Amino acid sequence: MRERRASMVANQEAAKEALRATRQAKAEEETAFDELHLRLGPGLKAWSEDHGKKKNVRALLAGMDKVMWPESNWQPISIGDLLDPKKVKRAYYKASRFVHPDKLVNLSTEQKFIGKRVFDALSQAYADFENGNSN
Repeated sequence: MRERRASMVANQEAAKEALRATRQAKAEEETAFDELHLRLGPGLKAWSEDHGKKKNVRALLAGMDKVMWPESNWQPISIGDLLDPKKVKRAYYKASRFVHPDKLVNLSTEQKFIGKRVFDALSQAYADFENGNSN
């Protein structure tokens, strides 16, 4: 009985330590995201907005190569290729798969930050496009 209790206490301590480590890693990532927001935020905002107004999905997709990290190998899309709504949909899905947060797991914090911001901007712009608010 004592061995079982000692084992249980040891397991609890190990679980507490793992939880502390996870919380510490999350706090460090949040701090890094805050620093990246200050450094990269203006460039990403310029890409996603024009004088305070959100850009449409075509403009975002055409300019996405300017905000992606160099090693991403993202191929630029011409605005002329995005005139057909079906091509916009295809390009959006390709881009959203490319920067989806679930796909950014093994990347650096900076790349995760950029990917998350790009994904959010594309998602909002495409929702407007689907609702007919933007062409």
